[in-house]
Amino acid sequence: MKPILLGTLLLFFFHYSYSQSNDKESFRMILEDNWKMMSALKEPATGSAISKVNFKIANWHTVSVPTTIIGGLLANNKYDFDPFFGNNLEKLSDTIFDHTWWFRRQFSLPATEAGKNVVLKLQGINYKANVWLNGSLVADSNEIVGPFRIINLDVTKHINYKGANVLAVEVLRPFNPQKAGGDLAIDYADWIHYPPDYNGGIINKVELKTYDKVGVEYPLVTTNFEDSTLALAHLNVYAVVMNFSDKDEDVMVKGKINDNISFQQKVHLTAGEKKQVAFNSKEYAQLNVKSPRIWWPWEYGKPNLNRIRVSAIHNNKTSNTVSENFGIRQVTSELIDTQSRKFSINGKPIMLRGAAWSPDIFQRRSKQRQEQEIKLVRDMHMNIVRSEGKLEDDNFYDLCDQYGMLVMSGWMCCGAWQYPLLWDASKRNIAMASDSSVMYWLRNKACMLVWLNGSDMPPMDTTVEREYLTIESNLKWPNPTISTADERRSKVSGYSGVKMRGPYEWVPPVYWETDSNKHGGSWSFATEISPGPSIPPYESLVKFISKDSLMYDNSHWLYHTGTGSFGSTHVFDSALNERYGPSSSIKEYVAKAQAQDYEGHRAMMEAYGLNKYHTATGVVQWMLSNPWPGLIWHTYDYYLYPAGTYFGIKKSLEPLHIMYSYKDKEVDIVNSLLQRFANLHAKATVYNLDGTIKYTNAVETGVEKDGIKKCFALPEMDGLSDTYFLRLQLTDAAGKMQSINWYWLSKKEDELNWRQSKWYYTPQSGFADFSTLQQMPKTGLRLNYTSTKRADSTVSDITVTNRGKAVAFFVHIRALNKNGGEDILPVIFQDNYLLLAPGESRTIYCKYANKDAKNVSAPYFITSAWNLDAKNSSTAKGGGFAEDVFTK
Repeated sequence: MKPILLGTLLLFFFHYSYSQSNDKESFRMILEDNWKMMSALKEPATGSAISKVNFKIANWHTVSVPTTIIGGLLANNKYDFDPFFGNNLEKLSDTIFDHTWWFRRQFSLPATEAGKNVVLKLQGINYKANVWLNGSLVADSNEIVGPFRIINLDVTKHINYKGANVLAVEVLRPFNPQKAGGDLAIDYADWIHYPPDYNGGIINKVELKTYDKVGVEYPLVTTNFEDSTLALAHLNVYAVVMNFSDKDEDVMVKGKINDNISFQQKVHLTAGEKKQVAFNSKEYAQLNVKSPRIWWPWEYGKPNLNRIRVSAIHNNKTSNTVSENFGIRQVTSELIDTQSRKFSINGKPIMLRGAAWSPDIFQRRSKQRQEQEIKLVRDMHMNIVRSEGKLEDDNFYDLCDQYGMLVMSGWMCCGAWQYPLLWDASKRNIAMASDSSVMYWLRNKACMLVWLNGSDMPPMDTTVEREYLTIESNLKWPNPTISTADERRSKVSGYSGVKMRGPYEWVPPVYWETDSNKHGGSWSFATEISPGPSIPPYESLVKFISKDSLMYDNSHWLYHTGTGSFGSTHVFDSALNERYGPSSSIKEYVAKAQAQDYEGHRAMMEAYGLNKYHTATGVVQWMLSNPWPGLIWHTYDYYLYPAGTYFGIKKSLEPLHIMYSYKDKEVDIVNSLLQRFANLHAKATVYNLDGTIKYTNAVETGVEKDGIKKCFALPEMDGLSDTYFLRLQLTDAAGKMQSINWYWLSKKEDELNWRQSKWYYTPQSGFADFSTLQQMPKTGLRLNYTSTKRADSTVSDITVTNRGKAVAFFVHIRALNKNGGEDILPVIFQDNYLLLAPGESRTIYCKYANKDAKNVSAPYFITSAWNLDAKNSSTAKGGGFAEDVFTK
C-alpha cells in the first residue's frame, strides 16, 4: 500500500505544482530543490558514473537551484565567518573555484508523461557545462555555454519513463569577464569586488517539459492603438511552434485571450522544424479589441494584465499549452533633438525617473526580497528600474508587470561584452544565441520599456549591432531598441538620445540646474548618474564594519566603497567637512551624511523633473541598491534601511510636488500625473536659525497634466542668519496638503570649478556653510501615535509636534521591534527626516509586514533631531528619544 499511496501523492503533487488549473497548462517540472553539489577535485568520478542512480553521494552539499557555487556553500554553512563583514570576502578566495563543480539531481516522471518527447530546458549555466543524463553525455561544454542563453535539449532517448532519472551538470566558472577578450558572462565593472567563483554555477531555472511530437512556446501579444482615445486596440499574436519528430507533422495552433477571444491556425512543420506563427489583427477580426483593459506604469494608471493561452493540437489531442500574462500597452520613443530621447506609453509622454537594479553579489534571490524591493521603489514614486547585464528571474519581471514598474535592460559594459572586435566565431555565436534567448524570454513582459544593445558605447563591431537588430526584428521585439546607454552615435542606428556623462561622485545641489549641457546636469536622458556615496545609518554600518574601524579612512571602510576611481568616499567626506563642519564621532558623521545625501539626491531628481521634455527626458539614479553592504550608490542599503538618500528622492518625486530652483531661486510646481490641477495654493516661508520668520508669500495657481508651473521668485533678503530655512507647501482646492518641502540654505553658496570637471564629477571651488546648524536653539517635541495590527501588516499614524520656538531640524523616526531592539525592516514611512516650524504638527503613517517585525504586538518608535531638547519632549507609551549625537 505504501508505494501505491506514494505514487498517488506524487501525481497529485505534480499536477498542482506544475500546472495552472485555470489555463490547463501542460506538464512542466522545475528542478529547484534537492540538488547535490560537489567540487570535481573532491569527487573524481566520471559524469557517466555520477549520473547513475546507484552512485553514492555521501558528503555532497544539498542546494537549491538557482545557486552559484559560493551561494551553495554559504547555504550549507561551510564558512565560520560572515563574508560581508570587514574584508572577509577575501577569505573566500580558493583555487578550487577554478575547477569544475558537479550539480546532481535525481527525479522521476509521472506515469502520465510516458512515451512523450522530453525536453530539458537549461537557463543560466554560468559559464559552461557538460550535461549527463542516466550515464550518457547529452551535451558538452562546446554547446552548453553562456549564462544568458536558454538551451533546450531533447533528452527523449535518454529518459527513463519508469523509475528514477539522474541529471548531472559539470559546471566551469567564467574567466576574466571583466576584461576585453574574457568570457561573455556577468561583469560588475567598478561596482564591487568580484566573488572568487565569478558567480559560477546555475543562476536561473532548470526544468523538464513534455510534448507529443509537436509543441508551442514563447507566446507574444503586441498592441497598436487605433488612435489617442485608446478605445480600440489592434492585437497581433505570435508563438513559436516546434516539431520534435523526424517526420513532417501538421499542428493546429489554438489561442485564447481572457477566455473570450479565440483564434486558431493550421501549421505544417517539416521534420525537426521550428517556426514562428502569426495571428494578425487584419486577418483575425476578433483581435481588434474594443474598450481594452490597458496596462499603465505606476502612477499613470492601473497595470491591468490580460492572459494569453496557446495550445499545440496534434491528431486532435493537446500536445502542450503555455499561458502567460501580458499587457495591452504600446511603447514608443522619439528624438526631440540629437541628445534627448522621449518615451511614451500608450501615446502619453512619460518622464522616466528611477534607479539601477542590482542582484545579490552571490546571485541569491528570494521572491519575498524582490517584492520588498519593488515596493520600496514604488514608495519612492519611481517608475523605472535599469538592469545592466544582470538579468533577473521570471518572478522579478512578473512583479514589475504586476506593480507597473518599467524595466530598461541590455548588455553589460565594460569587459568582454564591450569588445566584440575581439570575439572569435564561438563567442559571437554565444552573443547572438544570448540575444535570441533574451528576446524570446522577455518580449511578452508588459514591464519591458527598452533594450540596449550596448552599455558604455555602441557595439564596436557594426556587424554585431546589425545582427542584434536583425534578431530583434525577426523575433518581433515590440519595444524600442537603442545602441548604447551613452550619447555616442552609432554608425548603424544613429543617435541614442541618452547619455552617460556622470557624475558618479558628490556634487552640490546647484550643479544639476547650472550645468550647460556638457556634463551630467538636467538635460537628455541620464541612464546612470548619482551624487555619489550614500552612507548607511549607524545601525547598518556596525553590521559589516567593526565599531573600532568605523571611520572613513579605515581600510575596512574603503573596502566597502567601489573599485578604481570609486575606492573611497574622499570627495563626499571633504565636502561634508567643508559644508557641515568636521565630525567628532562616527555618529555625528553619519547624521551629517544623511543631510548631505538628502539634499544632493533630492536636487538631482528635482532638476530633471523641472526640465522634463526641455530637454530632460529621464534620469536613472546609480544605483538602487548594492550587491552587498556598501557605502556608495544606493537609495536604501543592503539591509533595506531607508535613510537620507531614500527620503530625499521620495520627496523629490512626489506626484504633485512643490520645489525650489537653486539656479533661479524660485518656487515651482512639478506635476507628474495625467491630471490637471486648478486652484492650488503655493506658499513659501523663510525662517532664520532662531525660528523667526523673515519672509512669506503665497499665490493661487494651477498646473497642467504632466506639467510645470513656475510660481514666483524669492527676493533678496536682509537679516538672514548664515544658515536659514525655506518651507514650501502646496494645498489643493479643498485645502488638503499635497506637498511640504523644506530646504536649508546658506548665505555662502556652493561654487563649482567647471574647468576641472572629470568624467565622474565636477570639483567644488567654494562651499556652502551649514556648520551653524549645530548651534541651533534646542526645541522639544511631542510624539503621539496609534497602531492598528491587521492580519498581515501593522499601520501606525504618528503625529509629531514641535513645541519650541526654533525649527526642529531633521526629525528622524525609527520603528523598533522593542525598546532597545532592532529596526523593523523593510518599513514604509510616509515621510521622514522632517523639519517642523515652531508649533507645527505633522501626521505621517508607518507600515510594515508583521512577519518582518517578528509579530510584535506594537512597534517602539524612537525619535531623534539635530536640535532635540529631550528633557522637554514627551511621547506616548511605546516611544522614546535618541541620544544627542552633537553633544560635545
